[in-house]
Amino acid sequence: MHDPHDDHAFMAAALAAHTPALGRITVHPTPVASAPAALAHDLLRSMGKHLPLAETGAFWSGNTETAWRAVAAWISALRIGHVVVTRTHRISPRHFEYILALRELTGIRLTLLCHGPLPTALTDALAVLPHEEAHTLAAARRTVGAPASHPSASRFAWWEADGQFPPHPDEPHFLLPTRRAPGRGKIETAARRLGRRVLPLPAAGCFPSEPDEPTTILTHRLHARIAHPIHAAALAARIVTGCPAPQLQQTPAVRAATIRASRGREVQTPSWALDLIDAARRFGQLEWPAHSDRLLRLTPWGQAAVTEAAHACGVIESPAGTTPSSRRPAAAHRSTGGTPAPIRAV
Repeated sequence: MHDPHDDHAFMAAALAAHTPALGRITVHPTPVASAPAALAHDLLRSMGKHLPLAETGAFWSGNTETAWRAVAAWISALRIGHVVVTRTHRISPRHFEYILALRELTGIRLTLLCHGPLPTALTDALAVLPHEEAHTLAAARRTVGAPASHPSASRFAWWEADGQFPPHPDEPHFLLPTRRAPGRGKIETAARRLGRRVLPLPAAGCFPSEPDEPTTILTHRLHARIAHPIHAAALAARIVTGCPAPQLQQTPAVRAATIRASRGREVQTPSWALDLIDAARRFGQLEWPAHSDRLLRLTPWGQAAVTEAAHACGVIESPAGTTPSSRRPAAAHRSTGGTPAPIRAV
């Protein structure tokens, strides 16, 4: 879509086209951000994903290839079929390379809105790519207003996840599920030590397909606060199964419907975790083709990032009691007040 006179109506039409529930997102690139990974970050944000704040969790986001593979994995898993990019007269030639490669890899319909003279990189690309052009406002509105797909009634509404970020200091927390749901006394003890509410979750392996209210709150955080597909899936699988991270790293990437728990037992994946597991599978196929048979493969940096993600989502180890794997008391943070520690990924 070519808007040589920078008519605000073109931008308004593009922004109004952002309907993630129908598989269409609009990306407004960050001004003057020319790093190749910057546009990938903007795409992640357009899908409701927030990049981590802590250095341990953000180590991957500056890696251009990893950031773009994360975008491709989420677009495929979340069934995004149409991407609209505004201000394309200001993005770099490298950005054009990556966004066109993303189109080729995922099969998305790509709409580029240019508000000035066409950049040389775009002109060269259009010379060899099949495309359509819209030069009038009416044509532009038809381009971005075309009917999109309809979400399946059985899908979890990930696009509704606000997942306030950064986390609010007084927001409720959750105890990492174990095989037995914590009693009221354990929840109240954790709440007193934290100085905030602790909401109950089902026991590990007992999550129903559709989430209850506390699980929905946590689920929204998982979808909004973790931009790396493997990290999001690893934490979701840990919550659903109660299995430690080393055991989950042996989970085969066969299907997302079930997650293998302890002793070969398979746990049904709840609806809210399906897209997370699927995105991890797709990311693994792109990042580690030779090792894509392992769904939740994590480097030491990745294990630390999952721990940080748990902290950002308010998931903590039980301050007292046992874990299914070790039957030893869970670790508590040594800082003032004895706040329970976030879950450990190793």
